[in-house]
Amino acid sequence: MTPDATSRPAPVARATPYGDILAFLASVLIVLIYSQAWAAPMTGYGLRSADFLRNGFYPAYALAVGLFLIRPGRALRALACSPLLILLLLLTTASVAWSIMPDVTLRRVFALVFTTLGGVALAARWRWATLTEILASAMAVMMVASLFLGALLPDWGRMHELFPGAWRGLWLEKNALGENMGLAAICMTAAAVMVPQRRRLWLVCAAIASALVLLSTSKTGLVVLVLSFASMGFVALVQAGPKRAIVGTWLAVVVVCAALLIVATRSDLIFDLLGKDATLTGRTEIWSGIMHQMQQRLWTGFGYGVVWDDASPGGAKAWIAHEAKFSAAHAHSGWLEVYLALGIPGVILLAAWMIEMWGRALWAAYARPSGWLLMPMMTAYTLTMLTESITMNWHNIRWVLFVALALKAVIGDQDSPARVVPANTRTRRTRRGPA
Repeated sequence: MTPDATSRPAPVARATPYGDILAFLASVLIVLIYSQAWAAPMTGYGLRSADFLRNGFYPAYALAVGLFLIRPGRALRALACSPLLILLLLLTTASVAWSIMPDVTLRRVFALVFTTLGGVALAARWRWATLTEILASAMAVMMVASLFLGALLPDWGRMHELFPGAWRGLWLEKNALGENMGLAAICMTAAAVMVPQRRRLWLVCAAIASALVLLSTSKTGLVVLVLSFASMGFVALVQAGPKRAIVGTWLAVVVVCAALLIVATRSDLIFDLLGKDATLTGRTEIWSGIMHQMQQRLWTGFGYGVVWDDASPGGAKAWIAHEAKFSAAHAHSGWLEVYLALGIPGVILLAAWMIEMWGRALWAAYARPSGWLLMPMMTAYTLTMLTESITMNWHNIRWVLFVALALKAVIGDQDSPARVVPANTRTRRTRRGPA
């Protein structure tokens, strides 16, 4: 007798393979290590030696190599499709030849390559939805720890001498908490859209991360977060249908033109909004000093990662400090940091890559679910690099994320989604793990 349909076995789903679980955890750990959220608590929020920090990143090197070797072919194809990244890395390596401190440049080029490898490995290993949850999961760990420290251990989790009462969480100062929790809110909101089965969880986490941005009192972090959420609103509008896409595009053009007009004619309003003076807290003096020093090395720069370690009395750092009236630790601009290190060729390559990435982000905003992550992250990165040295930084989470998103935008989700199998068939369906 033929069994009826009700007696047929239903499709089954295999549990996620242990290898995928370990790869997921390794990816989260890479993000956590490069966030440097562990450094301040491990030293009691005191001074840290360079050796202490350097040794802390070696596990991330090993994890990145391991993830890379899981899918080396795909990782190499991703790199081959990103010639501008390859050219930037080659130019950075070549800067050893003209660096004012070649041994330091060589060491930091090594660190930059392995930091970049972390982003390459993340892009090659995961699909967009899983990559978004990896970023959100790592930042949720940072969020919970910062919330715990700020609420229960205020001696660690809040500032006391400068900006007393402002939350700093796992980092040494409040702006770091504001910037990192802004990224957290973006990734968590994107995860809520791209992984709807955990939407409530990620929306709650995004709300908590946004609250931490407010508790940090970082005005720059808050402005970047608001504009990043606005770019998410743009994605929601243009993906809601052709008519709304036209309206959203028109509104975006009007808003951008209005913003540029305000910046050109009423920059004082921007300064008041950010809580800064016309020099952007001394940044413009640093930038002026950099431009004067670069007249000597327009086409080469001073070599990767060395200007701010040059203690010689007649070096570029000394002259920049003389003009700025204080000694800076970095250029306070991603663009000028690359200019100092690699000269005009480095800036041209970076600008070309940023233009390419904005083209991909806009395309994704109109046509891909990945636009929910790519568009706001590009907004946050572009705005932050105007006043912070976050570009091509070794051992820096923002560079890892930028590389991962850039390469992921190139290769996309090459694996086809699992085919839906009706429940009344005899085929036993195996569901993919988080790959």
